[in-house]
Amino acid sequence: MKKLITSALPYVNNQPHLGNIVGSVLSGDVYNRYCRMKGEESMYICGTDEYGTAIEMEAIAQGTTPQEICKKNREIHKSVYEWFGIRFDQFGHTSSPSHTELVQQLFMKMYNNGYFKEEEIEQFYCEHCKLFLADRYVIGECKFCGDSQARGDQCDACGHSYKSTDLLIPQCSICNSNPVIRKTNHLFFDLARFKPRLEELYKAKGQQWSQNAQNIFNQWMAIDLYPRCMTRDLKFKWGVPVPLEAFKEKVFYVWFDAPIGYLTFLKDLVGDCFEDWCREAELVQFMGKDNVCFHTVIFPAMLIATGDKLPLVSRLSATEYLQFENKKFSKSRRHGIFGLDLVDGKLGKVCLWRYYLMKIRPEGTKDANFSFYDFQKSVSGDLINNLGNFVNRVLKYIKQKCAGQVRIETLDERDTKCVTVVNELFERYRERMDEIKLRDGLQMVFEVSRIGNEYVQEGVGDASRRSHCFCFGFSLVVHLAKMMHPFIPESSMRMLKMCEIEYVEPKLDMEMKVFYEHSICDDIEPLFENFSPEQIEEMTKYG
Repeated sequence: MKKLITSALPYVNNQPHLGNIVGSVLSGDVYNRYCRMKGEESMYICGTDEYGTAIEMEAIAQGTTPQEICKKNREIHKSVYEWFGIRFDQFGHTSSPSHTELVQQLFMKMYNNGYFKEEEIEQFYCEHCKLFLADRYVIGECKFCGDSQARGDQCDACGHSYKSTDLLIPQCSICNSNPVIRKTNHLFFDLARFKPRLEELYKAKGQQWSQNAQNIFNQWMAIDLYPRCMTRDLKFKWGVPVPLEAFKEKVFYVWFDAPIGYLTFLKDLVGDCFEDWCREAELVQFMGKDNVCFHTVIFPAMLIATGDKLPLVSRLSATEYLQFENKKFSKSRRHGIFGLDLVDGKLGKVCLWRYYLMKIRPEGTKDANFSFYDFQKSVSGDLINNLGNFVNRVLKYIKQKCAGQVRIETLDERDTKCVTVVNELFERYRERMDEIKLRDGLQMVFEVSRIGNEYVQEGVGDASRRSHCFCFGFSLVVHLAKMMHPFIPESSMRMLKMCEIEYVEPKLDMEMKVFYEHSICDDIEPLFENFSPEQIEEMTKYG
């Protein structure tokens, strides 16, 4: 079956931090590489989410236009993902003409099918700015938790959504004046009508969602669903225009248009094969837990409402939050590592960062913490002393003591026992990766490497078996290179190159392959470098 793999569209009002990266784009890349290694036909789709109030607010703050903010930050996002080695098949942006066209087409199908209704509502209006205040244009006190910086559509502190007029002590975000309440008309999506269909979707596919995604979906199903306002009044009208004469001054809510971006970017990529992909592909989605409700409730309901054969979420992997040194990432307080901090290499090579972010990937139902101390300790322990030591030790011995030639006549009992243990670990690796438990899959790589170290260490003391053990260890090196490839492909390809194995697009074997004769490369070099004193000193600036 084809797989359509998506990463939650990164919002382009700022650069991504480590939590954004591991929660969606990096996790999706690891899984996509794994699927490709298994020989599956997959497409990995992403792009920048560029509309909405946050972009307008950033433009106001910088004295520029939303278009300029998006153009600048889009390139920042691209450069960060390129540095991380994220391999998208398509990376688009939602301010493109093709996206506007598809959003309006799908809306008209939903509208003509009777799933939108017009309602007059009360909304905050700033008399000073002459503007209805949508989403981030109004802040106030959350009625649920009391946070004083709650936005007009959602409280980041407690996660509740509500009507903007539920805010206590409201203020206009532009001029800080107190708004008044006026009436205006908006279009509402009749979400409640889709509850039975959503429950059917969950019954069919929900067990393939991460546990936190299941929990969030069930919380939504336990309450009454209400019509969702899908139009907005924005200062710059920075959004997809509503294609109805009565609403020509309004744009769509960003969470109406943004998820459709997956389909826009797929259509831009495959062209006339779009309907085939929609009909045949399994939709696998990666995101942080704060995006789950949109991807399991609102977006699927929208797709059903079109009446078209569009892909509904089949597998969903949501991460918890990533803390930085036990605190929330904060650009304003200069707390945390952000994408541009890494691209110059001052904080280490990409292989170290891909490895550690996947090691601490916040799978399950608990937040994870990025710690520089643990980062350095893990690199030394896992990459250098375990994996790197094993690879370097085996290949150097074969080069120096065996003239670069792997020669094995037959396997003895210790060899076959090692193969059995490695294949059992490899089966667990495949199970974890298939279940999108990527952190656990990575752990299996280091378990195999540990077995390899123990195996060759036992053979060192036996002169009659020494060369045989290192030649057998070569097969473990090749197997490890392939297991490691989804996580740190650059290092994997270096390993395969030193082993003189085809490394452009490695395929994942069903079990460990034993090489009885083989020649290795003359140029054997250490696989990983530890952090330099200068890099460690540089890290102290980010706590």
